[in-house]
Amino acid sequence: MVTRVITMIGFAALILSLFVLEFLARRKASRIPTLGRWLGYVMRPKAGRLLILLGWLWLGWHYFAR
Repeated sequence: MVTRVITMIGFAALILSLFVLEFLARRKASRIPTLGRWLGYVMRPKAGRLLILLGWLWLGWHYFAR
């Protein structure tokens, strides 16, 4: 029970940090790339597309298949 709460807090912190980074990236003259630009950069090579696909498969297998 305690580990589940810790995991949920960890995911909430991760999502919150992504929102904060996206907000900071959308400011004028920001050097931080937006999530869309970052994913575009990662998915240019085939290896990047494969890594994103494997990440989605892992996420689906562990969280959405229950």
